Amino acid sequence: MKKRFFAAALSVIFLCSCSAVSEEIAVPAGGDAISGTETMTAATEETAVTTMAPAVTEPPVISKTVTFTALGDNLIHSSIYNQAARRAGGNGYDFEYAYAGVADLLDKSDITVLNQETLICNDIFEPSTYPCFNSPVALGDHMAELGVDVFTIANNHTLDKGVKGLSACLDYYDERGMVRVGAYRDEADRADIRVIEADGVRVSFLCYTESLNGLSLPADTKLQIGRFDKDTIIKEIAAAKEISDICIVSLHWGTENSSAVEDYQRVAAKEFAEAGADAIIGNHPHVLREVEMITAEDGRQALCAYSLGNFISAQSVGTNLIGGVLNFSVTVEEGKDNVIGDIEFIPVITHYDGNFSNIRLYKLSDYPPEMADAHGVRNMSKFSYDYIFEYLESKGLYEGK
Repeated sequence: MKKRFFAAALSVIFLCSCSAVSEEIAVPAGGDAISGTETMTAATEETAVTTMAPAVTEPPVISKTVTFTALGDNLIHSSIYNQAARRAGGNGYDFEYAYAGVADLLDKSDITVLNQETLICNDIFEPSTYPCFNSPVALGDHMAELGVDVFTIANNHTLDKGVKGLSACLDYYDERGMVRVGAYRDEADRADIRVIEADGVRVSFLCYTESLNGLSLPADTKLQIGRFDKDTIIKEIAAAKEISDICIVSLHWGTENSSAVEDYQRVAAKEFAEAGADAIIGNHPHVLREVEMITAEDGRQALCAYSLGNFISAQSVGTNLIGGVLNFSVTVEEGKDNVIGDIEFIPVITHYDGNFSNIRLYKLSDYPPEMADAHGVRNMSKFSYDYIFEYLESKGLYEGK
Protein backbone atom coordinates (compact mmCIF):
# COMPACT_ATOMS: atom_id res chain seq x y z
CA MET A 1 0.00 0.00 0.00
CA LYS A 2 1.47 3.31 -1.07
CA LYS A 3 1.75 5.84 1.74
CA ARG A 4 2.11 9.61 1.46
CA PHE A 5 2.84 11.87 4.41
CA PHE A 6 1.80 15.47 4.83
CA ALA A 7 4.19 18.32 4.58
CA ALA A 8 2.23 21.56 4.60
CA ALA A 9 -0.92 20.05 3.15
CA LEU A 10 -2.99 19.55 6.27
CA SER A 11 -5.14 22.53 5.41
CA VAL A 12 -6.87 20.65 2.61
CA ILE A 13 -8.43 18.19 5.05
CA PHE A 14 -9.32 20.40 8.01
CA LEU A 15 -12.75 19.81 9.37
CA CYS A 16 -13.80 23.37 8.73
CA SER A 17 -12.93 25.39 5.67
CA CYS A 18 -10.00 27.72 5.81
CA SER A 19 -8.96 30.46 3.45
CA ALA A 20 -5.74 30.11 1.51
CA VAL A 21 -2.66 31.69 2.99
CA SER A 22 -1.60 34.67 0.91
CA GLU A 23 1.70 34.25 -0.86
CA GLU A 24 1.87 37.86 -2.01
CA ILE A 25 5.11 39.64 -1.31
CA ALA A 26 4.73 43.08 0.19
CA VAL A 27 6.35 45.68 -2.04
CA PRO A 28 7.39 48.97 -0.46
CA ALA A 29 5.16 51.75 -1.61
CA GLY A 30 6.79 54.46 -3.62
CA GLY A 31 9.16 52.22 -5.51
CA ASP A 32 8.78 54.37 -8.64
CA ALA A 33 9.62 58.05 -8.83
CA ILE A 34 6.70 60.26 -7.84
CA SER A 35 6.35 63.46 -9.82
CA GLY A 36 6.28 66.57 -7.70
CA THR A 37 4.42 69.82 -8.29
CA GLU A 38 6.12 72.23 -10.63
CA THR A 39 6.64 75.56 -8.96
CA MET A 40 7.38 78.62 -11.00
CA THR A 41 9.59 81.17 -9.29
CA ALA A 42 10.14 84.51 -10.96
CA ALA A 43 13.83 85.32 -11.10
CA THR A 44 13.43 88.19 -13.51
CA GLU A 45 10.71 89.32 -15.84
CA GLU A 46 12.40 87.39 -18.64
CA THR A 47 13.40 84.15 -16.88
CA ALA A 48 11.79 81.53 -14.60
CA VAL A 49 13.18 78.52 -12.70
CA THR A 50 11.32 75.20 -12.45
CA THR A 51 11.84 73.18 -9.21
CA MET A 52 10.70 69.63 -8.39
CA ALA A 53 9.34 68.63 -4.96
CA PRO A 54 11.22 65.64 -3.48
CA ALA A 55 9.69 62.17 -4.02
CA VAL A 56 7.65 60.90 -1.07
CA THR A 57 8.20 57.27 -0.09
CA GLU A 58 6.32 55.13 2.43
CA PRO A 59 8.26 53.07 4.96
CA PRO A 60 8.60 49.42 3.92
CA VAL A 61 6.00 46.95 5.15
CA ILE A 62 7.68 44.54 7.57
CA SER A 63 6.30 41.07 8.17
CA LYS A 64 7.95 38.51 10.42
CA THR A 65 7.31 34.80 10.78
CA VAL A 66 7.79 32.70 13.93
CA THR A 67 7.92 28.91 13.60
CA PHE A 68 6.61 26.53 16.25
CA THR A 69 6.86 22.83 17.15
CA ALA A 70 4.20 21.41 19.49
CA LEU A 71 4.62 18.06 21.25
CA GLY A 72 2.19 15.80 23.09
CA ASP A 73 2.29 14.26 26.56
CA ASN A 74 5.74 13.38 27.89
CA LEU A 75 4.39 10.59 30.09
CA ILE A 76 7.27 8.98 31.98
CA HIS A 77 6.39 5.58 33.40
CA SER A 78 8.80 3.56 35.55
CA SER A 79 9.91 1.43 32.60
CA ILE A 80 11.20 4.59 30.91
CA TYR A 81 13.17 6.00 33.83
CA ASN A 82 14.39 2.55 34.92
CA GLN A 83 15.84 1.84 31.51
CA ALA A 84 17.46 5.30 31.59
CA ALA A 85 19.05 4.39 34.92
CA ARG A 86 20.40 1.12 33.52
CA ARG A 87 21.81 2.86 30.46
CA ALA A 88 23.61 5.33 32.73
CA GLY A 89 25.39 2.44 34.40
CA GLY A 90 24.50 3.50 37.92
CA ASN A 91 25.51 7.11 37.34
CA GLY A 92 22.20 8.97 37.13
CA TYR A 93 19.90 8.60 34.13
CA ASP A 94 20.51 8.53 30.39
CA PHE A 95 17.37 9.31 28.37
CA GLU A 96 19.14 9.69 25.03
CA TYR A 97 18.18 6.24 23.72
CA ALA A 98 14.44 6.85 24.23
CA TYR A 99 14.36 10.06 22.19
CA ALA A 100 17.17 9.57 19.65
CA GLY A 101 14.82 8.62 16.82
CA VAL A 102 13.02 11.98 16.90
CA ALA A 103 15.71 14.26 18.31
CA ASP A 104 16.07 16.12 15.02
CA LEU A 105 12.42 17.24 15.22
CA LEU A 106 12.72 19.15 18.48
CA ASP A 107 15.15 21.91 17.57
CA LYS A 108 14.06 22.88 14.07
CA SER A 109 11.65 25.70 14.98
CA ASP A 110 12.04 29.02 16.74
CA ILE A 111 9.98 27.76 19.69
CA THR A 112 9.25 24.18 20.80
CA VAL A 113 6.47 23.51 23.32
CA LEU A 114 6.18 20.26 25.33
CA ASN A 115 3.47 19.09 27.68
CA GLN A 116 5.50 17.69 30.57
CA GLU A 117 2.87 15.33 31.94
CA THR A 118 4.88 14.24 34.96
CA LEU A 119 6.24 16.38 37.77
CA ILE A 120 9.98 16.96 38.04
CA CYS A 121 10.37 17.53 41.78
CA ASN A 122 14.00 18.63 41.74
CA ASP A 123 15.06 15.18 43.01
CA ILE A 124 13.69 15.74 46.52
CA PHE A 125 11.53 12.63 45.95
CA GLU A 126 12.49 9.35 44.35
CA PRO A 127 11.14 8.87 40.81
CA SER A 128 7.65 7.37 40.81
CA THR A 129 5.15 6.09 38.29
CA TYR A 130 1.36 5.84 37.92
CA PRO A 131 -0.78 6.98 39.63
CA CYS A 132 1.40 9.66 41.23
CA PHE A 133 4.25 10.58 38.93
CA ASN A 134 7.63 12.16 39.58
CA SER A 135 10.51 12.17 37.11
CA PRO A 136 14.23 12.76 37.71
CA VAL A 137 15.78 16.11 36.85
CA ALA A 138 17.81 14.33 34.16
CA LEU A 139 14.59 13.96 32.17
CA GLY A 140 13.83 17.67 32.09
CA ASP A 141 17.48 18.51 31.43
CA HIS A 142 17.52 16.19 28.44
CA MET A 143 14.33 17.67 26.99
CA ALA A 144 15.84 21.15 27.25
CA GLU A 145 19.03 19.92 25.58
CA LEU A 146 16.95 18.52 22.74
CA GLY A 147 15.43 21.95 22.16
CA VAL A 148 12.29 22.32 24.26
CA ASP A 149 11.76 26.01 25.03
CA VAL A 150 8.42 25.97 26.90
CA PHE A 151 7.22 23.34 29.39
CA THR A 152 3.47 23.28 30.03
CA ILE A 153 2.84 21.81 33.48
CA ALA A 154 -0.87 22.30 34.24
CA ASN A 155 -2.36 18.82 33.98
CA ASN A 156 -4.15 16.18 36.04
CA HIS A 157 -0.85 15.16 37.69
CA THR A 158 0.26 18.62 38.82
CA LEU A 159 -0.56 17.83 42.47
CA ASP A 160 0.67 14.24 42.47
CA LYS A 161 3.22 15.12 45.17
CA GLY A 162 1.19 17.79 46.92
CA VAL A 163 2.25 21.36 47.63
CA LYS A 164 5.80 20.30 48.52
CA GLY A 165 6.22 18.49 45.23
CA LEU A 166 4.78 21.31 43.14
CA SER A 167 6.96 23.89 44.90
CA ALA A 168 10.03 21.74 44.22
CA CYS A 169 8.96 21.39 40.61
CA LEU A 170 8.74 25.16 40.22
CA ASP A 171 12.20 25.40 41.82
CA TYR A 172 13.55 22.96 39.23
CA TYR A 173 12.43 25.05 36.26
CA ASP A 174 13.27 28.42 37.80
CA GLU A 175 16.76 27.45 38.97
CA ARG A 176 17.60 26.50 35.39
CA GLY A 177 15.94 29.50 33.78
CA MET A 178 13.44 27.32 31.91
CA VAL A 179 10.07 28.67 30.83
CA ARG A 180 7.24 26.89 32.65
CA VAL A 181 3.59 27.78 32.33
CA GLY A 182 0.40 26.53 33.98
CA ALA A 183 1.50 26.45 37.64
CA TYR A 184 2.65 29.47 39.61
CA ARG A 185 4.10 30.47 42.98
CA ASP A 186 1.46 33.10 43.66
CA GLU A 187 -0.91 35.59 42.04
CA ALA A 188 1.94 37.90 40.99
CA ASP A 189 3.79 35.02 39.33
CA ARG A 190 0.65 34.12 37.40
CA ALA A 191 0.08 37.73 36.34
CA ASP A 192 3.61 37.75 34.91
CA ILE A 193 2.51 36.20 31.63
CA ARG A 194 5.30 34.19 30.02
CA VAL A 195 6.58 35.84 26.84
CA ILE A 196 9.37 34.70 24.53
CA GLU A 197 10.77 37.04 21.89
CA ALA A 198 11.75 35.60 18.51
CA ASP A 199 13.20 37.94 15.89
CA GLY A 200 11.52 40.88 17.57
CA VAL A 201 8.12 39.15 17.72
CA ARG A 202 6.68 38.67 21.22
CA VAL A 203 4.96 35.33 21.84
CA SER A 204 2.89 34.69 24.99
CA PHE A 205 1.98 31.33 26.51
CA LEU A 206 -0.97 30.30 28.67
CA CYS A 207 -1.85 26.86 30.06
CA TYR A 208 -4.86 25.32 31.81
CA THR A 209 -6.12 21.94 33.00
CA GLU A 210 -9.63 20.59 33.50
CA SER A 211 -8.69 18.01 36.11
CA LEU A 212 -6.37 17.54 39.08
CA ASN A 213 -7.47 13.94 39.64
CA GLY A 214 -9.76 15.00 42.48
CA LEU A 215 -7.03 16.90 44.32
CA SER A 216 -7.00 20.60 45.11
CA LEU A 217 -4.66 23.21 46.49
CA PRO A 218 -5.08 23.85 50.23
CA ALA A 219 -6.67 27.13 51.24
CA ASP A 220 -3.54 28.40 52.98
CA THR A 221 -1.17 28.13 50.00
CA LYS A 222 -0.23 30.92 47.61
CA LEU A 223 0.41 28.45 44.81
CA GLN A 224 -1.85 28.68 41.79
CA ILE A 225 -2.69 26.32 38.92
CA GLY A 226 -4.32 27.33 35.65
CA ARG A 227 -7.77 25.72 35.70
CA PHE A 228 -10.19 25.37 32.82
CA ASP A 229 -12.58 28.25 33.38
CA LYS A 230 -13.64 29.94 30.16
CA ASP A 231 -14.16 33.40 31.60
CA THR A 232 -10.72 33.37 33.22
CA ILE A 233 -9.06 32.01 30.06
CA ILE A 234 -10.68 34.64 27.86
CA LYS A 235 -9.62 37.38 30.28
CA GLU A 236 -6.04 36.13 30.36
CA ILE A 237 -5.90 35.78 26.56
CA ALA A 238 -6.90 39.43 26.32
CA ALA A 239 -4.18 40.38 28.81
CA ALA A 240 -1.62 38.31 26.90
CA LYS A 241 -2.49 39.96 23.59
CA GLU A 242 -1.93 43.36 25.17
CA ILE A 243 1.74 42.53 25.69
CA SER A 244 2.46 40.15 22.80
CA ASP A 245 2.00 39.72 19.08
CA ILE A 246 1.12 36.00 19.18
CA CYS A 247 -0.72 34.05 21.88
CA ILE A 248 -0.40 30.26 22.27
CA VAL A 249 -2.88 28.50 24.60
CA SER A 250 -2.27 24.96 25.91
CA LEU A 251 -5.27 23.03 27.23
CA HIS A 252 -5.27 19.76 29.18
CA TRP A 253 -8.81 18.67 28.40
CA GLY A 254 -11.14 16.00 27.06
CA THR A 255 -11.88 12.38 27.95
CA GLU A 256 -8.91 10.06 28.34
CA ASN A 257 -8.53 7.39 25.62
CA SER A 258 -11.37 8.86 23.59
CA SER A 259 -10.50 9.95 20.08
CA ALA A 260 -13.72 11.96 19.64
CA VAL A 261 -13.68 15.73 19.94
CA GLU A 262 -16.42 16.74 22.36
CA ASP A 263 -18.93 19.44 21.44
CA TYR A 264 -17.94 21.70 24.34
CA GLN A 265 -14.35 21.67 23.08
CA ARG A 266 -15.35 23.00 19.67
CA VAL A 267 -17.43 25.72 21.34
CA ALA A 268 -14.64 26.67 23.72
CA ALA A 269 -11.97 26.65 21.02
CA LYS A 270 -14.07 29.06 18.95
CA GLU A 271 -14.47 31.38 21.96
CA PHE A 272 -10.74 31.34 22.64
CA ALA A 273 -10.02 32.09 18.99
CA GLU A 274 -12.48 34.99 19.16
CA ALA A 275 -10.64 36.25 22.25
CA GLY A 276 -7.33 36.36 20.37
CA ALA A 277 -5.64 32.95 20.68
CA ASP A 278 -3.56 32.21 17.59
CA ALA A 279 -3.03 28.52 18.34
CA ILE A 280 -4.62 26.07 20.77
CA ILE A 281 -2.58 22.99 21.68
CA GLY A 282 -4.63 20.22 23.29
CA ASN A 283 -3.41 17.33 25.41
CA HIS A 284 -4.62 14.78 27.99
CA PRO A 285 -6.63 12.10 26.09
CA HIS A 286 -3.36 10.21 25.33
CA VAL A 287 -4.63 9.63 21.80
CA LEU A 288 -4.56 11.78 18.69
CA ARG A 289 -7.54 13.90 17.74
CA GLU A 290 -8.23 16.19 14.82
CA VAL A 291 -6.35 19.35 13.88
CA GLU A 292 -8.40 22.15 12.35
CA MET A 293 -8.50 25.83 11.53
CA ILE A 294 -11.04 27.98 13.34
CA THR A 295 -12.33 31.17 11.76
CA ALA A 296 -13.41 33.98 14.08
CA GLU A 297 -16.34 36.26 13.32
CA ASP A 298 -14.00 38.98 12.08
CA GLY A 299 -12.20 36.59 9.73
CA ARG A 300 -9.13 35.93 11.87
CA GLN A 301 -7.98 32.34 11.94
CA ALA A 302 -6.56 30.17 14.71
CA LEU A 303 -5.07 26.69 14.64
CA CYS A 304 -6.49 24.08 17.02
CA ALA A 305 -4.99 20.65 17.74
CA TYR A 306 -7.54 19.02 20.02
CA SER A 307 -5.04 16.40 21.22
CA LEU A 308 -1.52 15.56 20.10
CA GLY A 309 -1.61 12.23 21.94
CA ASN A 310 1.40 10.91 23.80
CA PHE A 311 4.85 12.01 22.85
CA ILE A 312 6.27 9.03 24.74
CA SER A 313 4.76 6.60 27.24
CA ALA A 314 4.68 2.97 28.32
CA GLN A 315 0.93 2.58 27.96
CA SER A 316 -0.64 -0.66 26.80
CA VAL A 317 -3.23 0.35 24.18
CA GLY A 318 -2.28 0.67 20.53
CA THR A 319 -3.70 4.16 20.03
CA ASN A 320 -1.69 5.44 23.03
CA LEU A 321 1.48 4.70 21.10
CA ILE A 322 0.60 6.76 18.01
CA GLY A 323 1.50 10.41 18.56
CA GLY A 324 2.50 13.37 16.51
CA VAL A 325 4.67 16.45 16.22
CA LEU A 326 2.86 19.52 14.93
CA ASN A 327 4.82 22.24 13.16
CA PHE A 328 3.31 25.55 12.13
CA SER A 329 4.19 29.19 11.65
CA VAL A 330 2.55 32.49 12.50
CA THR A 331 3.29 35.53 10.36
CA VAL A 332 2.84 38.94 11.93
CA GLU A 333 2.43 42.14 9.94
CA GLU A 334 1.46 45.51 11.36
CA GLY A 335 -2.11 46.44 10.55
CA LYS A 336 -3.06 42.93 9.42
CA ASP A 337 -4.36 39.78 11.05
CA ASN A 338 -1.80 37.12 11.96
CA VAL A 339 -1.53 34.39 9.35
CA ILE A 340 -1.12 30.70 10.24
CA GLY A 341 0.92 28.70 7.73
CA ASP A 342 3.48 25.96 7.08
CA ILE A 343 1.31 23.39 8.87
CA GLU A 344 3.00 20.01 9.06
CA PHE A 345 2.01 16.95 11.06
CA ILE A 346 4.69 14.31 11.62
CA PRO A 347 3.43 11.00 13.07
CA VAL A 348 5.66 9.40 15.71
CA ILE A 349 5.48 5.93 17.22
CA THR A 350 6.47 4.79 20.70
CA HIS A 351 7.93 1.31 20.28
CA TYR A 352 8.88 -1.22 22.90
CA ASP A 353 9.87 -4.86 22.92
CA GLY A 354 8.45 -7.54 25.21
CA ASN A 355 7.62 -6.59 28.79
CA PHE A 356 7.93 -2.83 28.04
CA SER A 357 11.66 -3.13 27.37
CA ASN A 358 13.78 -0.84 25.18
CA ILE A 359 11.20 1.94 24.88
CA ARG A 360 12.09 4.38 22.11
CA LEU A 361 10.54 6.79 19.64
CA TYR A 362 10.48 6.62 15.84
CA LYS A 363 9.21 8.89 13.13
CA LEU A 364 6.60 6.86 11.28
CA SER A 365 8.56 7.46 8.09
CA ASP A 366 11.43 5.50 9.70
CA TYR A 367 9.24 2.78 11.17
CA PRO A 368 9.12 -0.45 9.12
CA PRO A 369 6.16 -2.88 9.06
CA GLU A 370 8.19 -5.67 10.64
CA MET A 371 8.74 -3.55 13.76
CA ALA A 372 5.01 -2.93 14.10
CA ASP A 373 4.45 -6.68 13.81
CA ALA A 374 6.96 -7.25 16.64
CA HIS A 375 5.68 -4.50 18.97
CA GLY A 376 5.39 -5.59 22.60
CA VAL A 377 1.93 -4.03 22.84
CA ARG A 378 0.52 -6.76 20.59
CA ASN A 379 0.32 -9.01 23.65
CA MET A 380 -2.21 -6.58 25.14
CA SER A 381 -3.83 -4.67 22.30
CA LYS A 382 -4.52 -4.56 18.62
CA PHE A 383 -1.59 -3.06 16.73
CA SER A 384 -0.12 -3.33 13.25
CA TYR A 385 1.37 -1.21 10.49
CA ASP A 386 -2.02 -0.85 8.75
CA TYR A 387 -3.65 -0.13 12.11
CA ILE A 388 -1.42 2.94 12.48
CA PHE A 389 -2.37 4.35 9.10
CA GLU A 390 -6.05 3.56 9.51
CA TYR A 391 -6.13 5.48 12.77
CA LEU A 392 -4.28 8.48 11.35
CA GLU A 393 -6.58 8.54 8.35
CA SER A 394 -9.66 8.44 10.60
CA LYS A 395 -8.43 11.63 12.30
CA GLY A 396 -7.70 13.41 9.01
CA LEU A 397 -3.96 13.33 9.75
CA TYR A 398 -2.93 11.09 6.89
CA GLU A 399 -3.82 10.71 3.23
CA GLY A 400 -3.08 7.51 1.38
CA LYS A 401 -4.23 5.36 -1.50
